[in-house]
Amino acid sequence: MARIATKVSLSESEKTELSSIIKKGTHKSRKITRARALLLMNSGKSRIEVQSELGIDSNHYYRIKKRYFAGGLSNALEERPRSGQPPIVTQRLEAQITSMACSESPAGSARWTLSLLNQKMVELNYVETISNESIRQVLKKAGLSLG
Repeated sequence: MARIATKVSLSESEKTELSSIIKKGTHKSRKITRARALLLMNSGKSRIEVQSELGIDSNHYYRIKKRYFAGGLSNALEERPRSGQPPIVTQRLEAQITSMACSESPAGSARWTLSLLNQKMVELNYVETISNESIRQVLKKAGLSLG
């Protein structure tokens, strides 16, 4: 016996919110796709029609629908945190880089360079490895330059 599909029924305020997300176009494309999918589901279109119109697969369709029923509109639209490698440059490391760049340059050098900062950070065991680009980005964020 086939399971009867639960229809998505959006309130007027939800429809308005979804329409504004789509019209603004300033949101991430995944969020806009989810908003469009929910509006199409509400309009009574079949799963196949929604999938073909949006270019999504059935897993994506069912995931959006399940998240809507489980936690409402915000749950269905927002990104969930993704697992991944934690950032190498922490706030503590940023502070160490910034304070070192503001300190006296090492003996024999007129000023700090990215390479010198890199070597010193590794030498002091603040990090195992760090790229010069990461150091440059930290300094840029702090409004510092080495020139």
